[in-house]
Amino acid sequence: MTVNAATQRARRTPRLPWRQLGAYDWVLLAAVLVAMLAGLAMIYSATLRGEVDTVWEDLVIKQAIFALIGLTAMTLVTLTDHRVLVALWVWIYAGMVILLLSLFGFGQVMGGSQRWFSIAGVALQPSELSKIALIICLAAYFDRHDIRQLRTVLSSLGLTGVAMFLVLIQPDLSTAVLLGAIWLGLAFAAGIRIFHLSLLAVLLTPITFVALKYNLLQGYMLERIAIWLRPEANPQDGGYQSIQTLIAVGNGGLWGRGYAGGMQAQGGWLPLTYTDNIYALVAEELGFMGGLAVLLLLGFIVWRVLRAARQAPDYPGMLVASGVGTYLLAQTFVNVGVVLQIFPVTGLSLPLISYGGSSLVAVLTAIGLVQSVLLRRNALEFRTR
Repeated sequence: MTVNAATQRARRTPRLPWRQLGAYDWVLLAAVLVAMLAGLAMIYSATLRGEVDTVWEDLVIKQAIFALIGLTAMTLVTLTDHRVLVALWVWIYAGMVILLLSLFGFGQVMGGSQRWFSIAGVALQPSELSKIALIICLAAYFDRHDIRQLRTVLSSLGLTGVAMFLVLIQPDLSTAVLLGAIWLGLAFAAGIRIFHLSLLAVLLTPITFVALKYNLLQGYMLERIAIWLRPEANPQDGGYQSIQTLIAVGNGGLWGRGYAGGMQAQGGWLPLTYTDNIYALVAEELGFMGGLAVLLLLGFIVWRVLRAARQAPDYPGMLVASGVGTYLLAQTFVNVGVVLQIFPVTGLSLPLISYGGSSLVAVLTAIGLVQSVLLRRNALEFRTR
């Protein structure tokens, strides 16, 4: 089907009357708002004292501004028929590739990585938007090609692999792996054969072994793996972050040391308190119960998103919502896993909680995609006037 034909088909769908807002998932929106407010509260706590040199208003107000931008983007995407976006998948994919490529000519280098554009003093990370673009593109591709065919599996991996490669050479291994997880989640939702997954695992195992044996991974990647295996071997340098996060989590106990009362965070011992390690801050100040509450809240959001996938009016809508659910679940799982030393240090933020404008806008845009799918559930029941 051509782009014009698909777009015309979406346009022939009756416009949504205001009463169709009853299909909007207000519970999901409420949960997202609660998570954002919790994130602002923890960012405020992280910047009261400790590693941050600036006053708390700078980061909290910036995050609040990005929240407003994200909510605006979410609203615009919600009002856009998801089928129009799916129909434009080729253009979206091309735009994603061009944006990632342009980083190497115009991107700003920070911390040894070239991942950001600096616009008016604000750092924007295109790889965050690549997650949304990939979800739309894979949903469209699996709608047009049978995932049960091996050629579809391989070609979709090729589409994903281009994005993963462009992100990996920034370098940004964690986001590249997350893009792979999005492919896997969408492939499962589309009905990939277990035999094909097993075949991929067999093929990838020797490739991974060779990469590790012959040091094909970049130096910082190997260093993070070594630190993850033995953080105590270098407690004042590479292993410092891993050790301090575990101490912070242990300090929290069951009920925590009180809001803004964490010894590691407020004493400046815990690095990246308001970004990657914000869950360690939650665990120290609010304890096991506070950390559990945050996980339950984010888990509830993921459940509502996957629930939307089951209620989707069409196959592409189901795939889009499934992709968003995979994105949020995988990023949450990895972020918390890093804090608890289950995974090596990655640099992925905790969705809706961690400080980071690009990440927050991307997550809210993804929620807008889910709401767009839901708003079209019963659209055909209404007639245009």
